Amino acid sequence: MTVRASDSVELSGTSADGANFSSIITQTDGAGNAGSVSIETEQLIVQGGAQVSTASAKTSSGQGGLLFVKASDSVQLIGTSTSADNPIPSGLFALGEGSGKPGDLTIETRLFIARDGARASASNLGSAQLGGTLSVTASESVQLIGTSANGQDRSGLLVGSTGTGAAGELTIKTEKLQVLDGAFVSARTGGEGRGGSVTVNASNSIELNGTSADRQMPSLLTTETTGVGDAGNLTIETGQLTIKNGAQITSNSTGLGRAGDSKVEASSLSLDQGSITSQTTSGNGGNITLSVKDLLLLRRGSEISTTAGTDEKGGDGGNITINAPNGFIVANPAENSDITANAFTGKGGIVDIKANGIFGIQFRESPTLLSDITASSEFGIQGNVELNTPGIDPNRGLVELPTIAVETEVAQVCDSPGYAQSSFIITGRGGLPPNPTKDVLTPNAVEISWVSLKPSRDAFSTRRYANGGLRLRNSPPATTNPVPTTPERIVEASGWVLNQKGEVVLTANIPAGDRDSWHKGVPCSATQAQN
Repeated sequence: MTVRASDSVELSGTSADGANFSSIITQTDGAGNAGSVSIETEQLIVQGGAQVSTASAKTSSGQGGLLFVKASDSVQLIGTSTSADNPIPSGLFALGEGSGKPGDLTIETRLFIARDGARASASNLGSAQLGGTLSVTASESVQLIGTSANGQDRSGLLVGSTGTGAAGELTIKTEKLQVLDGAFVSARTGGEGRGGSVTVNASNSIELNGTSADRQMPSLLTTETTGVGDAGNLTIETGQLTIKNGAQITSNSTGLGRAGDSKVEASSLSLDQGSITSQTTSGNGGNITLSVKDLLLLRRGSEISTTAGTDEKGGDGGNITINAPNGFIVANPAENSDITANAFTGKGGIVDIKANGIFGIQFRESPTLLSDITASSEFGIQGNVELNTPGIDPNRGLVELPTIAVETEVAQVCDSPGYAQSSFIITGRGGLPPNPTKDVLTPNAVEISWVSLKPSRDAFSTRRYANGGLRLRNSPPATTNPVPTTPERIVEASGWVLNQKGEVVLTANIPAGDRDSWHKGVPCSATQAQN
């Protein structure tokens, strides 16, 4: 089925009894494949419980059809049907319930919006070995907002599996992605099959913000398993990633399967009451890899966690790798923001952090109410924490500046008729001007001398373990230049005379005769001495 409309295509509403809905559908019930649906227009609107779908029924062994949407301006999926008992979400669907592979769903537009419980989905509900794929390409933005009026249906993008088959892949490519007020992006398995993967490339930014109105459903970007299958992997690449107000990025397992791995690459990453987790209730935790160019900020109880056995069961903690060699990791010490790779009875994971500096969060052997970095196990083997901060040496305190003032002294000068200038120089805390003939420092200027740094076994790099041990890495030792603790003593003036201009000249020796008589000055050179 092909639909071409130069201006717009709109599907809206259901019948009065809610049993039928406005739709464009292709489906197979037997051995043959379902047909494809293609829509090309400027604007597509699907709302009020209406649907566009390709499907294969439970009795079918054929494949689901392909669903392709190309809208030059926008695709808008809005709301659900008005039925109070069984509301139908508006949206685009490629579904498979039989043994054949579900179809793929592809969307190309400028602006994609799903809100108020509407969604787009490619799901494997049957036994097919491969699930359908969902691909969204939006040149400007993808916006997923809120839930249905009754709070039961969430707006979002989904690839899933509930039978014995696997879920497919979900891909988003855009400039800006927003997941707000309880909406979601998910690759999920609730059966025996493997969970699907999620890949997001948002060149400008990704924002996950808030929860549903009843605060029960967080804004979510996830690959998860609630069954025996393993969760899929999650890959994110963006300029700025913000997770706040209860929003989450997860690759968790609440079933028997292993949690997936999460990989995030961003210029800056901000968590403000948000979390990135790859946790399990009983199996092994997944791995989290974060690559940050500038700043990783954790605020208000934020969490980065690969903890295993959250239901007080077995499983080893996953590994956390944070690469920010030119950036900083910053947290408020009192806000209980944590980086954890813990376990209950299994082995704690490994936390490996490379950053130019780490502030407000520190290694501890076990979790506390402060901001912690931990890799502990309550009843198993402790994990390892390795901190590599080449820009900061955590074992070195602040450099102490000298506090004892240098005694003011008067320097001996020569009386040169050719130069015909006298000088009065003060050394010590007042400082010396960079140029004695041009530059003048203010009276309260302070001279700060070179100081010798305290020797350190390790120039900048440490490795700290969960059992409290600290391994020092070999780094080039700090080079210090020896300096005298006090300046060289200057000859003190013992007299003064008036020169030919009537100026006072301080001298090292008391002249013979009256002090205000003519005085032959101290020669500056052999030539002046002869004159």
